[in-house]
Amino acid sequence: MKTLHITFPRHISIVFWMIRTSEAFISLQELCKLLWFALSKYPFSLVGLSYMFLSMAFCYWPISGHWFAGFMMMSLPLALICGFVASVFLLLKKQRVVATVGLVWCLLTIPLARRFMGVGSEHTKTVMQDTNSLKVLSFNSAKFADFPSNFSQWNELDADIACFQEYSPNAIVEKKYAEKAVLLADDLDEEVGLGLLSKYPIVKKYGRIWNREGQPNINGYIVADIAYKGDTVRVVNVHFWSMGIRINQAFDALKEGKIASFFRELGDSFGRLKFGFDSRYQQIDEVQEYVAGSRYPVILCGDFNETPFGYAYGKMSLLFKNAFEEVGKGTGFTLNRQPYFVRIDQQFYSHQWEIQSCQTVSSVSFSDHFPLMANYKLHKPVRINTNELLAKVD
Repeated sequence: MKTLHITFPRHISIVFWMIRTSEAFISLQELCKLLWFALSKYPFSLVGLSYMFLSMAFCYWPISGHWFAGFMMMSLPLALICGFVASVFLLLKKQRVVATVGLVWCLLTIPLARRFMGVGSEHTKTVMQDTNSLKVLSFNSAKFADFPSNFSQWNELDADIACFQEYSPNAIVEKKYAEKAVLLADDLDEEVGLGLLSKYPIVKKYGRIWNREGQPNINGYIVADIAYKGDTVRVVNVHFWSMGIRINQAFDALKEGKIASFFRELGDSFGRLKFGFDSRYQQIDEVQEYVAGSRYPVILCGDFNETPFGYAYGKMSLLFKNAFEEVGKGTGFTLNRQPYFVRIDQQFYSHQWEIQSCQTVSSVSFSDHFPLMANYKLHKPVRINTNELLAKVD
């Protein structure tokens, strides 16, 4: 099994500096007294700080898949605002120690901001044509329902390996690839499911469509071991449980002044989110069985159906690096419908790969998701010929 290495944020030196400049080196007992005093006098501020701390802690160490932890993780941006405002308020009220603790916690959330916004350089634009790289596409194609017959953007979707979610068999797309692995729902009148298409030979494939009682069974995963330039690599296409929240209906009700309908839709969305958190907790553990102990280099991509502060993202971050987080640029939002401002499609990779570029292809807009394209370069192990080495020594 792969050993997990958890590193502390680089801002730890700043943390120590802030502790030294406060009323530092107090005992734990004294700190607890100060916290209790602040809680009794400024309860809302302490609640805000606790909210921020829990959200941050779950994002760093997603030890629980409970729906409550899922909500806490996804609300980290709001929690950070609450924690910062609470810290400033306590500082103005001369609660310096407690305020400093809060500001330290704010600083500790800074590394998590990389999940939200990529800071890639111009270098990422120059590696797209690297002939030694493996280009991987991840795209929720929405059954190709609005796929134009005269599609003219093939160069933007051309990839060595294409992972489609909500995939329907499409001859125009499939003719560009040598092999395919497809899993389709068996409870629908139409063909829809998962598709993994490859220009390289697929030597082994397996997967599963999850059963979703009362809903279309289109979520699941495909694992494909692919022969790639003398090596074997493992590519995983996942489509985690869809939330099915109806944000559009809630906004429409609010615009029409139907307050009761607005809150009813919000309550329904809460229930769907809760159910989705509990379901993905089990799904991510199942997928991890194929990637955590893999002897092959791994690329895992797909529709995670949650933000980068969610449980599935956090669990995968303990094992792999995220392509967009490492070299992406800007926000890279992948949802082409309300609420728009989220990146729910991801690509993760193991340490054997070097990520060269990753970008959201926002110009391809026929689906309710934008495609996510990334380029990888495989690090092959250096083989030393001991006979030649000994000959040179002699």
